[in-house]
Amino acid sequence: MNSQSSFSSTNANAKDASSALHILLAPDGYYTYLGIEKPVSSHSSLLTKDNQTKETKQELDLTAIQKNYRKLSLRLHPDRPTGDEDAFRVLERAKHVLMTEKLRKQYDLLGLDLEDDDHSDESHQEDEDGVSNEEKKDGDGKPDGVLSHMASATVAAFLQLAVRTAMMAVTSLYITKWKYTTIPAIVFMAYTSNKIRQAGKEAQATTGTSPITKYDILSPLLVAAGVLIMFYAKSDSYNDAEFEWNKLFWFGEALVMTMFCLNTVTAKEGSSLRPSIGLGIAFYIVFSLIALYIRGKGWRYITFLSIELVCALVAVLVFPVMEMIMETIVDEKMRKIGDRVRMYSKVMEDNHKKQIEELERRLAEAGDKGASVPASPSTPSSSAHVELD
Repeated sequence: MNSQSSFSSTNANAKDASSALHILLAPDGYYTYLGIEKPVSSHSSLLTKDNQTKETKQELDLTAIQKNYRKLSLRLHPDRPTGDEDAFRVLERAKHVLMTEKLRKQYDLLGLDLEDDDHSDESHQEDEDGVSNEEKKDGDGKPDGVLSHMASATVAAFLQLAVRTAMMAVTSLYITKWKYTTIPAIVFMAYTSNKIRQAGKEAQATTGTSPITKYDILSPLLVAAGVLIMFYAKSDSYNDAEFEWNKLFWFGEALVMTMFCLNTVTAKEGSSLRPSIGLGIAFYIVFSLIALYIRGKGWRYITFLSIELVCALVAVLVFPVMEMIMETIVDEKMRKIGDRVRMYSKVMEDNHKKQIEELERRLAEAGDKGASVPASPSTPSSSAHVELD
């Protein structure tokens, strides 16, 4: 008798845990199971106005969420007889989502929590001040999406290009103009190349392998050669009135541009490009055309620098607007999908209830028919036998 009662209680507990899990995983189940009324304005877009956001905060009772969570967690805790590990984990996730504004807005779009459990556990960890990792990552609540990374990479590329253009302008216009600036620049490049070579030898002697390549040693020397060529081209054709551009200066200017770009691209972290003769020739052809247009003139360098800075400014302004537009479009699509999901879930629940009611009705009819069935033939024969006796 005790075993039957324990079995029935275990079965009832399993049903309670499974029903709790079923409610939590249903559309808007976090609100339903925690007994929280879903705010009307919470179903709006992530780009709602500030006054609407304030209204959402006022309508959602965070204290009620914590209070109901404590009651339900005592029932579903794995250490309790009525507990279940999966249901308790989902309940914890429900409380975290409803308490976090950004996650709650994402949850309200579909009515479903699409976040990975492992990721949610990591993001739910808090520091001493009670700030979660997710809130640190998205401090202002804005999503750190693909367009944000593209914007950062684009702006960084334009700014880096502007710095290289400014360095090239200073080298072409001023350093190669006087020997008092050209000679120290060449000496510094030679010193840099020598230090790189010594570092390679020390690494070879210590570890047996050296990360320093021949290109790393020759790169400063090639820059020095380009500076020297530009200096001689200016000294041969220099006129007090105006500098006369020539092919020798063109060669030196294109060489320095190529080395600047090659060092930038190949030294970038994560870049798959490595210095090679083919890549150097390709860059030299491109920068030869650019140097052919610039011809050592300062106003053309300023034009290039202005274009690069304007492009960086445009990227700063355009990418956030694109991100807002894409976010709005995605939110509208997700909201429509969420409405369809809720509608489909309601239809399925109604069908399930109808099937259960139909099954109960049939069982009741079967029970009534069984009660009205006449006695079996053995019964009257036995009674007749008794009467005969």
